[in-house]
Formats: sequence, C-alpha cells, structure tokens
Amino acid sequence: MDTMRTLLETPLVLLILACEIGFWVVLAAGLIARYVLHRRRLSTILLVSVPLIDLLLVSVSIADVAGGSPPEAVHGLAAVYLGFTVAFGHSIVQWADARAAYHLGGGPKPVKPPKDGLAGLVHETKELGKAAVAAAIALGVIATMSTVAGTGLMAPAQWPGDPLWVWALRVAVVLGAWVVLGPVWVLLGFGGGSRETQDARHEHDDRVAPAAPPVGSAAPTAPWGRYPSEGTNGANGGRSPNRSNAPR
Repeated sequence: MDTMRTLLETPLVLLILACEIGFWVVLAAGLIARYVLHRRRLSTILLVSVPLIDLLLVSVSIADVAGGSPPEAVHGLAAVYLGFTVAFGHSIVQWADARAAYHLGGGPKPVKPPKDGLAGLVHETKELGKAAVAAAIALGVIATMSTVAGTGLMAPAQWPGDPLWVWALRVAVVLGAWVVLGPVWVLLGFGGGSRETQDARHEHDDRVAPAAPPVGSAAPTAPWGRYPSEGTNGANGGRSPNRSNAPR
C-alpha cells in the first residue's frame, strides 16, 4: 500500500497515467469525429496526433534523468510503456476504427484474427514481431537513460539488482513467453479453430448443391405454369413454345 502511494506521488508515474488516459481520449475523439460528426479531416488530425503523447512521455523521462534524478523503476516503466505503445499503437487504432465503423458507420462486422493453421501462425508471428519491436524500443530508451545518468550500460547478469535495468529483464521474460504462447503454441496445434473459420465451413456446407430428383419424378415447373421468359400475354399467349399458334 505504501509502495502504491509512493508511486502515485511520483510526477513521472502521474504523467504515465495521464498519457494512457490521453491516448484513449484522443482515440475516442478521433473516431467520434469520423463516424458521428463526419469530420474526416479533424478525425485524421486527432488520430495522427496520438504518437505525440508518447513523444511527450519519453522527452520528460530523459529530461528528468538529465536533470540529476537517479534512474529508478519508474523510468524503466516509462520506457516499457513507450515501447509497447509505439509498437502496438497502430494496431490498437485499427482495432478501434474497425469496431467504430461497424457500430457507428454501418461498416462490415470486424473479423477476429485466425487462431490455427497457417493463417494463425502468420498472425502470431506478426504479433511477435511487434513485441520484439516494443522490446527493442524499451531497451533503447533504458540504455539512453542509463547513459545520460552516467551509470552506463549493464551486463544482463546485473539487471536483477538495478531498479532501471530490471525492466529489461522483465521485457526479456515477457518476450520469451510470447514466443511459446504465440507461434509455438499454434505450431503444436493448441490454437483451436476460430469461430469465423467454423462459420465459413458451415456456410460452405450449406452451399452444397442438393441431390438430383429421383428417376421418374416430375421436373420442376415455372410458377403459374408459365415459362420464366414468357409474360402473361407473351408472344405465344401463355402457351408452350412447342405448340403451334396456327388455328386448328
């Protein structure tokens, strides 16, 4: 409880919370401007300005360390938050935009990502790539803060004992777990069929052509005994085209 109170009294932690809230507020404002107010230009400006929140966070973090503050756990938290926000921010915007388009703009229903097969493996590999980018950004920011503070880079064996570099160890653990629970999980067949895949299979089964009628059964006729190409007062007066129209 005391640790939580101390963190909440730290200005940088409050800035991280403000950036997280600001991210969702700006994102929601951009989607409302697009699909409710129909102000597409304003929506584009708001959505493009989302990364500026991350830029503000990293600038304040580095400036805090450069001003004489020793690198602490909160600086590592800011680095990790920045890395994952930058790496996954675009995907989050796309995810929210697809759902806003469906609920507010009459767009198509969002399709869930595949969970199995080659498509699932490709999806999980892409997500792992984003996580690797996030880890690289976080480690780069941590290294920059450590260099600015004058402590320099640390060997991995020293990471657990440093309040800043311990976040690098946590990122490495998360990335390793992502490999196992992502692509490896799909390769081992634990992904499970997605609901969209099952629905597609059922739809394919429903489209199978019906069996041919039994031998000797009457062929289907057109409604009201007319041929589809003949109107009520067609060229043959509604009679079969095989009959002669000559008077008997």
